[in-house]
Amino acid sequence: MSEKAAFAKHVREMLIREECATARSILTGNLEELTLFSDSLEDFIAKEEKRAVKALLPHAEEDGDFWANHYPYHWQDIIGAQLRQSFVVSLMSATEFHLDWLCRDTAQVVQAAITHEELKGTALERARRFLNAFAQFTAPPDALWEEIGDLQALRNNIVHNAALVDAEHSNKRRLAGVMKRRPGISNPSTGLLKLERAFSEYALATVQRFFDELYAQQKALCKRAASTIGQGHG
Repeated sequence: MSEKAAFAKHVREMLIREECATARSILTGNLEELTLFSDSLEDFIAKEEKRAVKALLPHAEEDGDFWANHYPYHWQDIIGAQLRQSFVVSLMSATEFHLDWLCRDTAQVVQAAITHEELKGTALERARRFLNAFAQFTAPPDALWEEIGDLQALRNNIVHNAALVDAEHSNKRRLAGVMKRRPGISNPSTGLLKLERAFSEYALATVQRFFDELYAQQKALCKRAASTIGQGHG
C-alpha cells in the first residue's frame, strides 16, 4: 500500500470511528456565534430605537400627528433591515462552508469515485445529488432542501442585486413565494426587501434543522461503515 493510500485509509477510519464529530462540533460553535451575532444586532436596534423615541418625547405633545411624522422608523426599516441582510449573508456563507465539509467527509467514508464538486449545478444542487446518489441519504426532505435554496436565493439577491426585487431579476418569482410563506420578509416599497427579526430567527432555525438532519444521516452512515474497517474494504 502506498503512503498516500495508507494516509487515506487512516483518515477514513478516523472519520468513521469519530462519526465525523469534528465538523459537527465546529458547525455547532459557528451557529452559536451566529445566534449571538443576530441577538446582538437586535439588542442594538431596539436600544437605539428606544433612545431615539425618548429624545423625541418632549416634542410629542406639541403636535397630534407628531409620531406619524417623526417616529424613528429608520431603526427598523433601514438600519435594522441592512444589518439583518448582513446576517443572512453570513449565515448562508457558513451554510455553504459546512455543507461542503460534510460532503468531503462523506466522500471519504463511502470512498466515492468522484467528489460533489465534479457534478453539475449550483453548490446546493451538487451537494444534494452527491449525498443522495453516493451516500444514499434519505433526509433532509425535499421541502427542507427547497427552504435552504430559498435562503440561498435571498442571499444572492442581497449580494448581487442590492436586495432589490425588480421585474428583470431572475429569482423574482421565487422570492415572491418566500415573502408569502415565511415570516418577517416583505418589500413594502420600491421593490427593496425588508427583513425583520422574525426572519432572522426563522432562517437560523431552518439552517439548524437542515444540518441536524444531514448529520443524523452521516452518523448513521458511519455506523454502517464501521463494519468494513479491517475487512479489506479500504
